[in-house]
Amino acid sequence: MSSREVDLLARVLYEVVKRRVSLDVAFKRVCRERCARGLEERERLYQLCRRFVSDYVKLLCYVGSRRVSYRELARLWLRGSLPEPEEPYCRLSTPRWLYERVSSLLGKGEVERLFRAFEERSWWLRVNTFRGSVEGVVRELEGEGVELEVHRELPYMVRVLRSPKPVRLLKAVREFRAVPQDIASAVAVEYLDVRPGEVVLDMCAAPGVKTSLISMLSGGEARVVAVDLSRRRLIAAKHLLRRLGVPETSVSLVLADSTHINIRSVDKVLLDAPCSNSGAIGKDPGIKATLTPGKVEFYRSTQLRLLAKALQLSDLVVYSVCSILPEEGEEVVTRALATYEGFGVTPHRLAKICSTGYPGYPVSSSVCRMFPHTHLSDGFFIARLVRSSS
Repeated sequence: MSSREVDLLARVLYEVVKRRVSLDVAFKRVCRERCARGLEERERLYQLCRRFVSDYVKLLCYVGSRRVSYRELARLWLRGSLPEPEEPYCRLSTPRWLYERVSSLLGKGEVERLFRAFEERSWWLRVNTFRGSVEGVVRELEGEGVELEVHRELPYMVRVLRSPKPVRLLKAVREFRAVPQDIASAVAVEYLDVRPGEVVLDMCAAPGVKTSLISMLSGGEARVVAVDLSRRRLIAAKHLLRRLGVPETSVSLVLADSTHINIRSVDKVLLDAPCSNSGAIGKDPGIKATLTPGKVEFYRSTQLRLLAKALQLSDLVVYSVCSILPEEGEEVVTRALATYEGFGVTPHRLAKICSTGYPGYPVSSSVCRMFPHTHLSDGFFIARLVRSSS
């Protein structure tokens, strides 16, 4: 145990818990001053921070009501001699309320498999056909020593089984021929069935990964109106779309609050709504340290407003959230359907690679859920809402 490691872990945890930033942002902030420049050492320290932040709830279970500093927690964890907790939520280092809520839906055995799967992130890459062919990019990745698996239904999606270097440093990724994108995120875009000539509204578009896939699936011939509330994120999306080779004439970037926009003649809407990100714990274990029921309720109210607007703008809306909670999935869609008559949830051809929704909701059999322990994906909810006359 080195004082440098204790200091790094404590400061990263402080950024995550107190400043409510992601693990990646926290690590970059702290590492500016405290990390060695060597790639291998930096990657080792990142993985150390990832495991430590993931074990935060478990550490709180161990110390109980005692007040301890983040440095003390770091020392405890680095010693590596903590007894295994008895409570299952402590063993899984998951907030008790979240463990109990998901257990009530999946059962204790499956919820353990779910949260264990979050500990090992699955890496997916999307071949960017604006910059290269699927076959060519797959060969390039294999030439770099990447072991991969091509998705059976979406051949432009490949899962990285083993890589000689961090995925972000692969040449195909650095040169934008391959894009890190989760398989569930790609399935959500596929639910649009976008066609050339259609006008598609992407209501919460930044950072632009899904926007670029909408354009890619139409061969650059759909018109995408990409809206976001954040100027900074929209500028980042503009740069990303350019680097990915998305035709500038195919995407219009709009800085606006999507709950107040009015756009005529929209064929389809993608609403990948702001959410708790409870399905992205595999990417960011810091979510477990900061997620609360109050935060879920805040996002739920935002999702309801956004979905209400989406249903006013188009006859076909794909609603998705990176969440494992029905409060943001089945319940939002059920309430929207009760308010806006004439819409129904229709299955999609890719439903065969999904699980159905949680039982007990009117929409359960028609929506898509994806999980890390069954689909090697983020935890995701997808629903395709179609006006019955369409």
